[in-house]
Amino acid sequence: MVEKKGNAEELSTQLSAQIWGHRFTDGQKGPEYVLEFLNVLKGTDYNFSAEGYSRIRSTGLRQFIFEGSKEGAKDGIVSLTNDQKEALYEIVENKDELNVIRDFFRNLEVPLTDGTGKPANRSWYAKTLYPLHESLLFFEIRTKSSKDKKSYAYERNFFARGGELYFLMLSYGTDNNPELRNSIETRLKELLGKNKSIENVVRKITSCLDHTPNSEETLYPLKKGEGNSKEYPMLPVTDEPIYTEFAEEFNRLINLNIDIYELFELMTSLITFHLGRYMLKRSKINSDETITFFFDCLDARVGPIQKLSARSFSDNELKIKNKFEDFFRNTFNEKIPSKEFVENNLKKWKEDPDEVINLLGLSRLSKPRKNKIAKTIQKSNNSGDFIDYVFRTVKEIVSDQLKKHQLNIIRGLSRDGGYGGYRRGSKYRYFMSDSFIQALVYANLEPQSQIEFHKFLKDLYAKYGFIIGEVEAREDGIYEQSKLNVSYFQRNEYALREKLRHNGLLVEYSDATAMIKNPYEKAGQVRQ
Repeated sequence: MVEKKGNAEELSTQLSAQIWGHRFTDGQKGPEYVLEFLNVLKGTDYNFSAEGYSRIRSTGLRQFIFEGSKEGAKDGIVSLTNDQKEALYEIVENKDELNVIRDFFRNLEVPLTDGTGKPANRSWYAKTLYPLHESLLFFEIRTKSSKDKKSYAYERNFFARGGELYFLMLSYGTDNNPELRNSIETRLKELLGKNKSIENVVRKITSCLDHTPNSEETLYPLKKGEGNSKEYPMLPVTDEPIYTEFAEEFNRLINLNIDIYELFELMTSLITFHLGRYMLKRSKINSDETITFFFDCLDARVGPIQKLSARSFSDNELKIKNKFEDFFRNTFNEKIPSKEFVENNLKKWKEDPDEVINLLGLSRLSKPRKNKIAKTIQKSNNSGDFIDYVFRTVKEIVSDQLKKHQLNIIRGLSRDGGYGGYRRGSKYRYFMSDSFIQALVYANLEPQSQIEFHKFLKDLYAKYGFIIGEVEAREDGIYEQSKLNVSYFQRNEYALREKLRHNGLLVEYSDATAMIKNPYEKAGQVRQ
């Protein structure tokens, strides 16, 4: 039986929002987090102090670009009306020019893939473009059909979720550093405003096809305000020091002399890694708990290293599971505070199980699942039975949903960020793609600066918990636990060294001395 969303999933979503924020979703892809964030920032006019933001639809522009593409789940195809086509012909010298323009924009489509690497099956209104200019940023919409006409509304299924939360992270992370805040705002406004020729073409097309205001006067809230009834994003913690780290790293990356097209993939790697770090940090039950990542830099060619990396990934997934179960137990204990409370109410709960179900926030469960809880209540002979049986039953109903969604989020972030994934027949493990390696170096090294290779590894371990070579493996204890020969860790370290050199990020002076270098100039300071 398929349940409507809002049942067990609703409660698990509410609990996860209290742990990680409102709201992440497992349907999002890495590039969408970046596009959402840029859309929100643009909607605030590049202002991290804003209380709300506006949205842009660009419906006509997208219909033009993706004409002939799938629309919705009923095999519909998007097409322009004759009137729209005639309006477009008036702005070009010949019809062939329109095809050239369309092909140019179609080539800017951001490729989205599912968990198996296949192209994501998205309708035209859910497709996105590389933001070569801010005019190519727009929010996802959906169709609303009636007997008389077809209209469009904003879709929150994917958009305005993780992007809003990342905006808040950078906003909170720069609250006490106006210089850092201004640097990010100014640089992104510059990057997204450069390609004026694209802006001119977009303006002409939208003037023909979009007869409704492109930008709404309505401001969508980013923070709770007085009398605000609209849904707004929420982070459980606003003074988290890691947000400042995110802002500093993001600022270093975007202020390099790299064009927005190349920068987009690097931003995807960095932002997804930031969100993954954030979720794991929020998963710590004890403050002294450590989060580590063992990276397989040998591309799954050496079994023992691959297994260590897969175990590291599994350990971090277990932290997600344990955090939820711990949080659920605390929530359950708040609703059912004591054995005395149960003893005073058990008789009437047996007569009316719905009272317990409502108390636990599960009133919208399907009938079969309500019956399952009711049977558990009936067989409880005392308060101890009740607390044990009902807790386990409700936890089983709710946690399956959360584990499914939260683990998929973590996996999706690592996969799309290029710092984790799996090969068919193997488990998820941590590895480093070229884009992730580049983002890591650029986010941690100032332009034209360099650092000794082993010092860099030491810093990565101290800051992120990255384990790659012998020294960090010994310090962490994974070397002793694994009982592997030290040569395995040395080979893994050497493989990273080769990856860095392949990406033009490492200069070797001798076998013993290698320097990692950020080769880029700072934007605006390029020597002629």
